[in-house]
Amino acid sequence: MNNSITYSWQGAYQCAVLETDSARMASRIDDALRAIEQRFGTTVRIDHAESEAIESARGSLAVMRGEWFDGLSEAMSAAVPQKALKLNLFGNSQGRTKLLGTFGDLESAKAKLKEVSAVSPGYYVIFDQTAGEKIFAEGTPEHS
Repeated sequence: MNNSITYSWQGAYQCAVLETDSARMASRIDDALRAIEQRFGTTVRIDHAESEAIESARGSLAVMRGEWFDGLSEAMSAAVPQKALKLNLFGNSQGRTKLLGTFGDLESAKAKLKEVSAVSPGYYVIFDQTAGEKIFAEGTPEHS
């Protein structure tokens, strides 16, 4: 890993690497993996150097989990955090697109969509940042 560059997830990774308390090790590893996954949810592009650093960190965390918790295969199937959903609700009204909120589950995003569309008709999209795709749309797209 290039030590001259600091990435947003590196602090959590370093805490896991430097942890010596077995009671806290699992949560440190999970925190580091979660921090790496959250990095993928940002809008800042991941360059080649960071991509390599992430893959190296993930491999190291898997090995650490294996060493601390009796075997690599068990470690990889253990409670590794799931990719957290990051859903954005966008509305398009009068030719303007606006971010109306970010949600961790589809039900919350749809509830907000229902609330907003009742007051202001328009075109609404729920976009899954994790998958990079539109997962729900309501209304008619405006062409401006």
